[in-house]
Amino acid sequence: MPIPLRVQVGARSGRSVDLDVDAGVEQALVAVAERALCRGAHAGMELLLRETLRLTGASGAALFDGRVCVARVGTGLPLPMSGGGRMLKVWPERADGAVLDRLSAFGSTLLAARARESAANARHTKLLAQRRELEREVARWEQRRSHAAHDLRTPLMVIKGYLDMMMKGIAGPMNATAQRYLDRMMRAAQDQRALIDHRLGRGAVTDLRPLLHTAFGPTSRHAQRCTVTMALPERPLLVKGARVEVETWVRTLARGLASTRATAMDLQVEAFEPTSNWRMLAMTRGGETPSAKALARMRELTRRLGGTLEAPTDEEPRWVARLPAELGPPGAAVTG
Repeated sequence: MPIPLRVQVGARSGRSVDLDVDAGVEQALVAVAERALCRGAHAGMELLLRETLRLTGASGAALFDGRVCVARVGTGLPLPMSGGGRMLKVWPERADGAVLDRLSAFGSTLLAARARESAANARHTKLLAQRRELEREVARWEQRRSHAAHDLRTPLMVIKGYLDMMMKGIAGPMNATAQRYLDRMMRAAQDQRALIDHRLGRGAVTDLRPLLHTAFGPTSRHAQRCTVTMALPERPLLVKGARVEVETWVRTLARGLASTRATAMDLQVEAFEPTSNWRMLAMTRGGETPSAKALARMRELTRRLGGTLEAPTDEEPRWVARLPAELGPPGAAVTG
């Protein structure tokens, strides 16, 4: 049976090694590590200091990060730090520092973890502040958009009302020339209304075709895991929504379908005229159902786009996603 290394070191140095003390230090470090993982680095440091008092018999202990005392326990005042670095100090000072060195090394690790946690919390706070500012900015722009749309539609509706009255003959009979002018003005008013609705509506228009090819095409990661067959219309698949929102939805859908570990998938998109929606049908084979969290995420993003998502059932063994289609006015700009 090989002699443990710590026993060999004790024999060479001429000092006795207390295995019970060594085991106690190991148990204390394990308990501190578990506390730090569960409750954070600061909670781990507090337990480390209490264990230091128990193992060394000191009256007080403190952890220093440079000249700053991060945590302390016990009675009395901590010893002043003469230099920098991260270390564990106890008072009164102990003659045998073997146990203290091991605890101090672990304390330095906890201080580094505390620094990382502080940096992550600061970054999280900054991101939350930026998000609130962006939300306020979006609300201001939404209010401006609503006011602009109202200011443009109001006079246009008055003009269209007079045109309707003249087209119905309420103002008297119209000759052929006047009727031709009225028809032209009516078409211009309708085009202007469609343009206002498109430019100042509640969302842009995105083509779904290139996004589906990127997520499920032959060169995609999804196609490397399973065999994908796609059947898409030749015309653009215009969806009501900003490109970033539609792109996020497609990526989330691809991850959700990939989590089923299916060996083959048939993807089909068709126009559902009664509700002016695009209906996407996906049939997976040889897989399992995704997690409830992934399914909830997919449904939430679909809902934000104004659509619905149905998971496979016994009656309908396919994924069915419906997204609002956008025909758009002539010459309308399309994002994506």
